[in-house]
Amino acid sequence: MRRRTRAIGDYFSGSVSTITVRILLIAMMLALPLAGANFGIFQGINNSLFAKRFEWAPRQATGNVVFVAIDKHSLDAVGTWPWPRSIYATVLDKLVASGAKDVFLDVDFSAFSIKQEDDRLAEALIGAGGGVLLPVFRQQETASSSQTAVTRPIPQLLQNAWPAFANVAMDADGIVRRFDLGSQLDGNPTQSAASALGAIDSSSGSLLVDYSIRPDTVPTFSLYNVLNGSVPAEAVRGRSVVVGASATELKDIFAVPVYGAIAGPLIHVLAAETLLQNRFLRMVDQAPLELLFAALLIVGVICGRSTAIVTMAAVGLTMVIVGEIGAFLLQRQYGLLVGTAVPWLMLLLAWMLALNERVDLGHMLVAIATTEARNTRRLMRRIIADSSDGVVAFDGDLRIVDASESAKALLRVDVGDLLLDGDCTAIIGILQRLVSEHGAEPNRIHTALADFTGNGGSHAAHYEASITISPTEQTTAARSRFAGCLIIRDVTARREYEQRLKKLSERDDLTGLLNRREFASRLATTEGEVLVSVLDIERFSSLCATLGRDAGDELLKAVAARLGSTFADDLLARLDGDHFGIATFTTDDHRIEYFADSLLRLFEEPILIRGAVVPVSVRLGIARSGDAAPGALPAAAQSALDAVKASPERRWSSFDPSTAVRQARSRRLERDMRDALQNGQFFLQFQPQIEFRSGRLVGAEALIRWNHPEFGLISPAEFIPIAESSGLICDIGRWTLFEACTDATTWPCDLGVAVNVSAIQFERSDVEADVRDALSCSGLPSSRLCLELTETAFLDQGGVSINKMRALRDRGVVIALDDFGTGYSSMSYLADLPLDKLKIDQSFVRRMNGNPSIFEIVRAIISLAHGLNLVVVAEGVETELEAEALHRLGCETGQGYLFGRPDEALRMLSKWNVQERLSAKV
Repeated sequence: MRRRTRAIGDYFSGSVSTITVRILLIAMMLALPLAGANFGIFQGINNSLFAKRFEWAPRQATGNVVFVAIDKHSLDAVGTWPWPRSIYATVLDKLVASGAKDVFLDVDFSAFSIKQEDDRLAEALIGAGGGVLLPVFRQQETASSSQTAVTRPIPQLLQNAWPAFANVAMDADGIVRRFDLGSQLDGNPTQSAASALGAIDSSSGSLLVDYSIRPDTVPTFSLYNVLNGSVPAEAVRGRSVVVGASATELKDIFAVPVYGAIAGPLIHVLAAETLLQNRFLRMVDQAPLELLFAALLIVGVICGRSTAIVTMAAVGLTMVIVGEIGAFLLQRQYGLLVGTAVPWLMLLLAWMLALNERVDLGHMLVAIATTEARNTRRLMRRIIADSSDGVVAFDGDLRIVDASESAKALLRVDVGDLLLDGDCTAIIGILQRLVSEHGAEPNRIHTALADFTGNGGSHAAHYEASITISPTEQTTAARSRFAGCLIIRDVTARREYEQRLKKLSERDDLTGLLNRREFASRLATTEGEVLVSVLDIERFSSLCATLGRDAGDELLKAVAARLGSTFADDLLARLDGDHFGIATFTTDDHRIEYFADSLLRLFEEPILIRGAVVPVSVRLGIARSGDAAPGALPAAAQSALDAVKASPERRWSSFDPSTAVRQARSRRLERDMRDALQNGQFFLQFQPQIEFRSGRLVGAEALIRWNHPEFGLISPAEFIPIAESSGLICDIGRWTLFEACTDATTWPCDLGVAVNVSAIQFERSDVEADVRDALSCSGLPSSRLCLELTETAFLDQGGVSINKMRALRDRGVVIALDDFGTGYSSMSYLADLPLDKLKIDQSFVRRMNGNPSIFEIVRAIISLAHGLNLVVVAEGVETELEAEALHRLGCETGQGYLFGRPDEALRMLSKWNVQERLSAKV
């Protein structure tokens, strides 16, 4: 009896389920014709089908509309965009001369151009006799406004042409499918460009573009070919012409069906062709027919219950094929666009309805879901059992429900055991904490991570455990239930890899010593007294150049090995290049000298590299606790090493705060010097040069000064060497040359200006080009410019430097040899140099009156210079006695505080404009 009751219940339940599905399917079939067309998905499918039908039935253009394209070839040939309007005037003249019927210039002429250009285009429009269309556009006044305004050509052009709307309207998906026939302009109906070219009278509404007309069949010519006259007159005679942009860079490109993307003017052409070929595409309201079709399908399914499901599927497929063929023919022959997305979906629903009549879909879906759930459970058990990670599932009593074989072996537990009976105390502790947290917040998911070490055989294995407790439904009011999962992963390989990466990040690849970052980091955490030394290998670059880079690497490794054998208990690092760092812990104040001597003795024995004995000499910079913070001790030791390099006779030096301050100042000045030129911090002062014989001003030497925003005036003796070592002297020297020439152009034409040129600037920069540009920009005659060079300018590259000097002298520039007698003066050099002047250094001038030997040297220099036909300039003249002596010896020109300190050009000139003369003794 119970079985019969259950069978009746199952039958009744199955019947109700079948009826519910049947009603639902019928309701959907009847609702689709009424609401389906409003869904974007159906519109998208229908639009895709329309495009395919266009593609399957291509048409040729009539050829009555010609497209003149502003393509890339035209842009390259004509030049900068936008073009002058005379270009369009020329094109219009040529088209009219060739007999064009109508011309549509699809170019925006709404802004005024140059008056001559506007006049030229207006003349061309008058000459066209009213057969030209110019575009007008309706657009929003602002981005957030619903008000629209019409953009039109300037009145001068529009009074000789016809306005035509040229808007391109896009559908919601950004694709152009329709075109407007016209709109209202100032209250008057105005046609669009397409309707005007298509020769119809309508100026309102819109039509679909027939994209079966192939754009490649439209007669198309490059605008540049029209300009150069290579387009035959027969190609445009009696035809309408559209002139517009097709080049991609002009961005007048729109997405369209079938062809992807085409130029905006070409859309106007296809719209005009649609009208010329009477392809007035239209769509009808299909809802009544689709409702009738749905009713027929429902009746057919109900009446055809005895028909095989395969037969019904074949009938439905036949209906789809016949329907698509009919829709294709209607679109090709009569321009009627039939949407078939909704009917075919109704056909699919009808097939499902027929299937439901034969099979209880509800029971079938339940059976499928049950089978899937059963298979999922089996799959999960298999995944857990075979997982390489240890996986344990447990219940609210912490009893194991399922576990992978790897977890059983690792934790020494089995299914049914309590998880708390395992051997891993780390997991048990975290598990108890999570259970406690779940008791306090039973509705949350609680998770935690645990790391522990196990026995992995020959070495320790590292594991990472993830424990998660998730709430389940409440079975009793007194106790919260949960389900838990424990996942254990062997991370031994990852931990070892992390250790290797850590070691690589701390060590130098070549020597295996600590790198600079790790060396400083470990020093920063040290406690107690520490002595830090930075070691530098002398002539390392020369050794690498002689022996090769590989031998240099061998040398570095040998130095590291020798340091490691002696300072095994100390911190050793390769800081960079050939710099090594040693940190030893000491409290002995006398340790520095002992430490330095021991390091130097360590390299008294040469090093054997590839069978060659290489003597190694090192220099040291040493710093100790108290000189700087522990982490900054390497920098302090490096500062001491820099001081050693500046004194070749020294082998080592300890940190000197004053030296470090000077080095820091030099580095600061070098950094600031890069911006000083741009910020106008450099300026020139001029020291007068006086002719001894007449006492008149003959010129001035330009002397650069630096007004630092923080340090104030900085002496050239301080910043020029920094500029030379950093290479910035070339930029500074070029600026000085241009400024001096510019200032000198305002002086009387008989005054010259002298500019110092550094040896590094003379060697590295193109001094000839700089002089040429400075003279050209300023307008200063070359004869008024004197370049002062020191002997070091030609010491290393005499031939090259002499050629530069000779080229400058050939241009008329005066060349002077500065600071003669203080460098490496050589008679052979002096005989070969193309010089005009020789300057006696002030160190001789200031001592000549009190020292007969110096006096004779000055006499010899002057005599030598006159023998070489050189003018002599004496620097550092400060007293009347010095001036008198120099004048008696035949020196022509003097420069020094006696005549004036360096000053601004205007003040210097104002002083000498009063025609002061030297005393009568001179």
